[in-house]
Amino acid sequence: MSSIKNIVIVAISQVGVIVFGVLGAGVFHKESTLTGVLMPGPVLMLYRFGFIGLAIPLAWSIGAVVLQLRADVSDDIRTLMFALGILVLVALGIFCLYADVSPWLNIPRPLPDNGDDTGQ
Repeated sequence: MSSIKNIVIVAISQVGVIVFGVLGAGVFHKESTLTGVLMPGPVLMLYRFGFIGLAIPLAWSIGAVVLQLRADVSDDIRTLMFALGILVLVALGIFCLYADVSPWLNIPRPLPDNGDDTGQ
């Protein structure tokens, strides 16, 4: 199950999730500069430090390939390392999806002014 081909596929998927997360954060940054809406924390973190997130798939793939090539490592450990990569992929997907979708659902929209000073 955990061949080098599968490890590369999971690592490329992790990189793709991070790239799309950063691109989504960039879209919201462009929108927030035009409308003056403040960026939430997860979006700001993806926008400013998303490229550092590319170290996650790099570290996981190096560790997984090293374990795959060693003869003294059991198949259970190799499978566990592969499952960890899938878990990291799912966690990255959830975080990026939350960071990119939640601001669009919570943008404060100004209420129309009806000219009444009562505040209703």
